[in-house]
Amino acid sequence: MSLNPFAPFSAYLRPYRQRIALGLGLLLIAQVITTVLPLLLKEAIDTAELTLSESTGGAAVDAIDESATLSHTATIAVIIGGLSLLQYFLNFAMRWSFTSLSRFVERDLRMRFIHQLLLLPLSFFSRQRVGDLMTRATSDVEMVQRFLHHGFRMTLFGILTFFLSLVVMCALDWRLALISLAPMPLLIIVTNRVHGRFHAGYRAIQEQFATLSARIQENLAGVRVVKAFAREQREIAEFSQENDEYVERNQTMVVVRSLFYPFTGILNGISLAVVLWLGGLRVIDGSLSLGAFVAFNAYLIRMSRPMYMLGRMVDEFQRAGASMARIERILQEEPEIRDRDGRDVRGEIEFRDVVLKYGESVALDRVSFRVEAGKTLAVVGRVGSGKSTVAKLIPRLLTPSEGMILIDGVPLEQIPLASLRDAIGFVPQDGFLFSETLRTNINLGAPTSANGQATATTPEIDPEDDADKEGADLVSWAATVSQLSADLPDLPEGLETVVGERGVTLSGGQRQRTALARAVVREPSILILDDALASVDTHTEDAILQGLRKVMETRTTIIIAHRLSSVRDADHILVLDEGRIAEEGTHQQLLDAGGMYADMHRRQSMAQELTEL
Repeated sequence: MSLNPFAPFSAYLRPYRQRIALGLGLLLIAQVITTVLPLLLKEAIDTAELTLSESTGGAAVDAIDESATLSHTATIAVIIGGLSLLQYFLNFAMRWSFTSLSRFVERDLRMRFIHQLLLLPLSFFSRQRVGDLMTRATSDVEMVQRFLHHGFRMTLFGILTFFLSLVVMCALDWRLALISLAPMPLLIIVTNRVHGRFHAGYRAIQEQFATLSARIQENLAGVRVVKAFAREQREIAEFSQENDEYVERNQTMVVVRSLFYPFTGILNGISLAVVLWLGGLRVIDGSLSLGAFVAFNAYLIRMSRPMYMLGRMVDEFQRAGASMARIERILQEEPEIRDRDGRDVRGEIEFRDVVLKYGESVALDRVSFRVEAGKTLAVVGRVGSGKSTVAKLIPRLLTPSEGMILIDGVPLEQIPLASLRDAIGFVPQDGFLFSETLRTNINLGAPTSANGQATATTPEIDPEDDADKEGADLVSWAATVSQLSADLPDLPEGLETVVGERGVTLSGGQRQRTALARAVVREPSILILDDALASVDTHTEDAILQGLRKVMETRTTIIIAHRLSSVRDADHILVLDEGRIAEEGTHQQLLDAGGMYADMHRRQSMAQELTEL
């Protein structure tokens, strides 16, 4: 076991050195007072014993001496009472100091964890379970806080109590003091042997708890699929197995703790029994006063407390250590993207022999193209051809395996990430919405001020545009452009309607239009639509494209689409097939070429005609 139990947490404790020093100072004063109290008790007992022995021995004890003894005893009692009251206030301040310290560290650790998660690339999340990450951010952080709350104070308390008591015990009778320390080597050996079991056991418990959390999260997120396929009983049975495994791992640790905790009590009891026997003999032969004997036993009982608490400290430390190790594994993940000095984004995009691999699978193979600022590029192709991969590479959600991507002639990695993404309005396929109001979800894409607050209130709007009748409300304007405004009268509170988790109260088309409004409200230099119109009908699609036409005039637009009606007006069209550019040109050029694009167009036209029939 590490000689410094706080080593894994030192980076988070360092900013609070003054608070730690204050708490330690208060604890030291309180423990010095606690150390003095048995000495005062010794003084009172020895004085009373001396007076009693003189009285029973036939010596004449006048009223003045008896009164002096009573006065001395009363004085000691008052001092003890006053010191106990002072000790109460010191302990209150000390506990407040260490408890608030643990909460501050908890806050810092959780903030750093969340900050790290948001900087990690999408490839990291593809190999992690949401439930496991949630467990690390909640349960694991709480374990660290609990150790710093109890363990920090208990460890410092134990060290001070042990050594202060030992010093006074040696001063009272060094032989008895050495005898009382006899069990210590055995306790250290057993503690050293058991701490590894604690660490492995608690790590296994937290990992199983993460598995449980992940299963709960997946069942809640996919509850419609579970019900649609009548998998309720199977999911309940599988969860029951995982739950039983969690209980079994905890039961294993219950056995270890139940054996270890009483062991320290046995050693303390043996030590106390031996001291009572040998100390009693020394009192009888007169080599040790009764007051000293009582005080010695008070110190021994006081010193036995940190020895007994050692089991709990090891327990708390191993819990926190296992949790901290799980947190650190995430904190030590290196973001694939690091900012460098760069410049503002105008919107020219160029791919040069870009390759992207997922393991052994090649998603893009030597893709090259160039889009001038303010122009519209469409990317089409069959499912799995690499269309969405192109969209994710531009805002650096993915990093190419080979090749180079340039924005305004500057390599993508040389543009500060914040500047790049502030200049991009991205509409992904899933159109994820938060459990907030429509206005809040749209406003999420608004430009932000230095303090992080959305500033979507005073846009530069063309007063002649019908979509701009809302005046200075950019959110309403964006809703009009995306054709979401047509549905607002049917929603209970309009833009203030709470959409539920993942936008569950909205239709698929409404969710996509909300995501589109969120991108438009950003007024970006680059607008990326990743199959953003797939869930709307052709009539709504035409209306949205009409509303977007003015928005797209001065912005570089990348349209990823399956339905070719969305891309016919694009300045240039790329046709991807198995990660390669199979064809490129304008809509008419590709139709005239009679290749893959023309075949896709013919099939979709036939499907549309059949639908209309």
